[in-house]
Amino acid sequence: MALFGPKVGHEALFDEVCKYHDIDKKIKAILQTVVKKYQMQHPVQIFIEPDTLVRAQSDPDLSAEHEELQKLYDAWFVEQSLASRRKK
Repeated sequence: MALFGPKVGHEALFDEVCKYHDIDKKIKAILQTVVKKYQMQHPVQIFIEPDTLVRAQSDPDLSAEHEELQKLYDAWFVEQSLASRRKK
């Protein structure tokens, strides 16, 4: 058994970030699809790099997920940006 349980590395970190942000199974599956499609070496980058979600929103292969991807983008990047501007 590994030090941190059965999963270690990038996958484990992705799982922990999903848990921390209370991401449900449906959204996690969408994120995993995007991570695999774009062959992201570090899956947690999807949480900090808005370009990935922007790219995915315009990808025809992910058209069924566009609405959810837009919601995530707005929640993670637009709302956070507005909140940080208000603090200044």
